[in-house]
Amino acid sequence: MASQEAKQFVSKAWDALWTSDLSTISEFYDESAEMSAFSPPKQTTWKGIDEIKAHCLSLRPVISSKSFTITNLDLVAGDANALYATWEAVWEVKIPGQEAVMEQRGILHCVRKNGKLCVWTMYEDPTPFVAMAMAGQMPSELPK
Repeated sequence: MASQEAKQFVSKAWDALWTSDLSTISEFYDESAEMSAFSPPKQTTWKGIDEIKAHCLSLRPVISSKSFTITNLDLVAGDANALYATWEAVWEVKIPGQEAVMEQRGILHCVRKNGKLCVWTMYEDPTPFVAMAMAGQMPSELPK
């Protein structure tokens, strides 16, 4: 998977989560896909496409995605189906009395299997690792 192709795939996979009926989600996510959101110090994980759909539907009344941009993408050496991408997102918060536009950024780890995502993990700022990635200073190998 070339870098540009990977970038488009990840962007379309993100958009699939936010379409009104989630109709395209199965085009991008494996049935047993695992999605995690890590916002220090808490990580939440949803397992399986039904759980991911339920999570996305539960967010609809509260928040909606206005934009999602990949600012840098690195394919993992030796594995064309694994990647890290830095991202920036803009959200519309729709809670009555708390309406706002919120900006976030972080890093995304994805693994594809048979052409579909089986792992999707989003790490939000602020962590030194994310700051390094934002500056294009990702290590060529992660520490073991």
